[in-house]
Formats: sequence, C-alpha cells, structure tokens
Amino acid sequence: MYETISTVMQQQFCTDEQLDTPNPSCHAVAVWRAAHQLLEQPPIFYDPLALPILATAKAELVKKQDSHKDPLTTAMRVAIAVRSRLTEDEREKSLLAGAAQYVILGAGLDTYAYRSKHQHEYVYEVDLPATQAAKLVRLEQLEINPNCPTRYVACNFEENTLEDRLLAAGFNKAQKTFFSWLGVAPYLDEPTINNILKLIASCARGSTLVFDYIVTPERLNEMEQLALKLLSAQLAKQGEPLKSFFDPQTLAQKLMNSGFSSIEDIGPEYLNNRYLIQREDGLRVGNVTRLYKAIV
Repeated sequence: MYETISTVMQQQFCTDEQLDTPNPSCHAVAVWRAAHQLLEQPPIFYDPLALPILATAKAELVKKQDSHKDPLTTAMRVAIAVRSRLTEDEREKSLLAGAAQYVILGAGLDTYAYRSKHQHEYVYEVDLPATQAAKLVRLEQLEINPNCPTRYVACNFEENTLEDRLLAAGFNKAQKTFFSWLGVAPYLDEPTINNILKLIASCARGSTLVFDYIVTPERLNEMEQLALKLLSAQLAKQGEPLKSFFDPQTLAQKLMNSGFSSIEDIGPEYLNNRYLIQREDGLRVGNVTRLYKAIV
C-alpha cells in the first residue's frame, strides 16, 4: 500500500508540461481544478478557464484523465474543488457587504479575476515573482484578460514585507477587503504566518479572511497520517517542504490573539453537509486540511 500511494503522489506532481515556476505544487493544484471539470459531474466548483489556462498541458490531462480516478487522487482533487467553491461563495457574500477589494494570497493559476462578473471590484494577485511572471506570460499567450481591475503583486512572504508590497500596488487598508489564502500557509514558517495574520487583522473592520491549513498529524487517523507523510515527502523532494501544521483549537486562539473579532472553524462535517450531501457519487472531504473564516 505504501508503494502504491507513493507512486500516486509522484504522478500528481509530475506532468509533461508545467508552469516554469519554483513551486510545482502550483501547477498540480491547477491540474486538479481542471481535472475536476472533467471527472465530477456536476462539478462542485465550476471554472470554465481551469482547462484553458493549462495551455499545452490541457491535452495531456484530457488524454490521461483515467490516472486521476484512484481514490487518493480523487480525495485530493475534491478537497481543492470544495475549498475553491467555499472561498468564492464567501467572496460573493463579502462583495454584497461592501468589500470591493479582493486579495488572493498565493494566486498561482487562479482564474477568478478572469471570470469576475463585477467590474467594480479590485483584485490583487499576490505570488512569488517567478510564479507570477510565468503566469503573466501564459495569460498573454492565451489572450486571457481580467474582467475587473487587477494588480499583480510580486512577493516572497518569508523575505518581503507583504504590507509594503500591497500598499505599493495601490491597496487601501482603510477599505473593507476579502482575503483568500489557499494552499500557502503550510509552506510558511510560523513567524511569517503570524505576521500575515496580524496585517490582515489590522485592515478595515469587516474585512474577511478565508484560509486553509494542515491539521497536526497527531489529530489524524492512521490512513490520513500515511497520506500526509507521503505528500510531505513528495513536496520536500521537489523543494517545497511543509513547514506548518496546526491543532484547530490552538489556531483559533492564534487568530483571536492576532486581532480578529469573529472566527469560524470549517471542517469536513460542515463542508460535506453544505456541498456534498446530495451528490449521488458519494464524494466527501476528509480532515487532513481544514479552513478558517476570520472576520476583522
């Protein structure tokens, strides 16, 4: 079983056509989002640009989609789809509440700005300089343009000051903002995470953050621990070691200490009931990753 799961992990992070970036997981997440459009019907998270933004890798995915049907790969893909759906649902709520600014921390190949139906919103895509530069080249090649004002903020979270980079791009801390931070915190050290949380908590009252994290292994069952161990090994092998894991209760206290006035722990029970309970395919999300919604 160990060797089988290990092989599956390697396949998910190794494709013939990848984004020219130092973090291959960015490409893997984009592939999972695109595979979801093909394999789960109806899709939990509908993204008509998920396949096109893969460029030449789209053909490889379509050709090899059967390799994405094993239980472990399906579980990882569904977790990505559900977190994306929840985040964009919460984004819609925040827009109605007046949060015109949307900051996507670790944007990768996210396509929100290019699908937006709200010309009055302002999107700030934040990512590593090399990742962002590669994405911009791809967008130009594919003639994919944003539907709303979009700023690209190059930032290494552990080496640069996020606040300085955002302010230089025109971000206004005094305006209510929605932040999404998906698939990033596990790769950062705790001091960096603390600084980012404090920055967001210092923004206008009513600003909202949705982010995910990996649960500390001691809180996982045996199979979840095995999957996490192999995922960690694969990521470390490609130069992206996991650095941070959290107990939900400890993280809740950290959020409150950072200055958030309201927090909501979003686990598998809530997500399954909200998005998957009526599906005939029996898809469910597990407990390796969880989300928090925190309001300033």
